[in-house]
Amino acid sequence: MRKAILPVSATCILALSAAGSAWAQAGAPEQTTPPAAAQPAQQAPMPQSSDFSDEDIAKFAQANQKVQDIQAEYTQKLQGSGGDQEETADIQQEAQEKMVEAVEDTGLGVEKYNQILQVAQVDPELVKRIQAQQ
Repeated sequence: MRKAILPVSATCILALSAAGSAWAQAGAPEQTTPPAAAQPAQQAPMPQSSDFSDEDIAKFAQANQKVQDIQAEYTQKLQGSGGDQEETADIQQEAQEKMVEAVEDTGLGVEKYNQILQVAQVDPELVKRIQAQQ
């Protein structure tokens, strides 16, 4: 049985968007994104569940499982880093790159992955569609 989507996925948004706070739970120092880069001048309205094709949802389900696996692997590495800031930063960077690569390898793209993930946080119907693909 696969892991639940939403508990880990909230962390994945942060990890994929390079916010860095996803690693705070593993004891790593929190990184912040500059305010200008964190929020665009105008935010587009949040997409709806119906905005995503079945193909997008299938790709998301595949990518999400890969991201969860990578996150679990690198959380262990972070816990074993002993708090060394340089090593922690290197581990975070490597994990970030692997998660982005895993998402892009599905053909989905990080932006679309994050959009689906955000909508899934508030749309139970989308969660059902994702779970049906797992």
